[in-house]
Formats: sequence, structure tokens, C-alpha cells
Amino acid sequence: MADGKPKKSKRELWFKFGRFITGVTIACFFLPFFGVSCEGMDIVTVSGADMVGGCKPGGMLTDEKVMEGDESQLKIDNVPREPLAIAALGLALVVAGLSWVRSRSAMIAAFALSLACIGALTGLFIKVGGDLDKQIEGELSKKGAGSSMMKETKVESGSRFGLWITVGGLLGVAVLTGLALKEKERAFAPPPSLPPPA
Repeated sequence: MADGKPKKSKRELWFKFGRFITGVTIACFFLPFFGVSCEGMDIVTVSGADMVGGCKPGGMLTDEKVMEGDESQLKIDNVPREPLAIAALGLALVVAGLSWVRSRSAMIAAFALSLACIGALTGLFIKVGGDLDKQIEGELSKKGAGSSMMKETKVESGSRFGLWITVGGLLGVAVLTGLALKEKERAFAPPPSLPPPA
């Protein structure tokens, strides 16, 4: 006996949830993408929006004014603008705009641009991760302020949850639009031919 319940269309799922997923993805650009930790505590955090606007980073070092003696001469500069971060946010905004358009061409564009955005974020991960490692090595090799304190503590840098949630959201967009596009192709398959009249 055939089930009377209609199957949920992947296309309708994209039209219903695509706006929500893309909105959350853009909001994630304001979460930490990268950070520097000291003994497991984040002392500097950099969001995607910081890298787009060249803003001041977050973290304990930017909040706290008082450290021990003359060893507090650490100047926290604004984050340099990253072209890959600007490109990634621009692509994410276009994908969010496309999620409001109910057409096949908009779905194809959203699929392609979400993959391009993931590529930009991968490049950002490689570039900024390498830059942070070099900066930490430079600070540790300095004979000046803070070197004695920094050598006794474990200082690490790397990506943070904001970057991975953003990539996850974009992967969700790519999967959902990909499934919707496959379903659309099947919908246009020719009906089975009827036998000729007797």
C-alpha cells in the first residue's frame, strides 16, 4: 500500500531554511576566527569582521591595562585588512541575497559561490595561521620587554570556532542547494510512454 504522505521537496527546504542558514553564516563573521592563547586562555582574538574592517582585536590583552612592571609594554595594533576575508564576506552576502530568489539559476549561483567562499576561507586559514606563528616566534625571540615572562609560558595560535561554524554553514548551503538541483533535474524527466491504442 502506497504511503499517502507527500515527500518533502529539497527545493522547498532550501527556500524555507536557506535564508536562516545564510543569515547565521554572516553573523559568524563577528565571532573569533583566529586567536593567540597563553596557558590555554585566549589573550588575543581576531574575528572575520576585524580582518575585513582593520579593527582592533579582542581578548584579554586588549581589555587589561595593568600587567607586571615594565613587562607590559605590549602594543596591540589594529588587525591588518585581509583581502581573502573581504572576498569571503562579500561572497557570503551574495549567497544570502540569492537565498531570497526562488529560481534554479539562483540556486546554481548560491551553490557555486558558497564553494568559492569556502575556498577563500581555506586560503585565509593558511595565510593568517602562518602569519600568527611568525609573529609569535618574533615576540619570543625578542630580548626586550616580556620575553622572560613569555618564555616560561605556553603560547599558541590557531583558528577558532567562528571560522569553523562559518565553513559549516557554507557547506550546509552547498549540500542543500546541490540536493535541490538534483531533485529539479529528476522532476523534468519525461513521463513513461503510454502503450499505443488497440
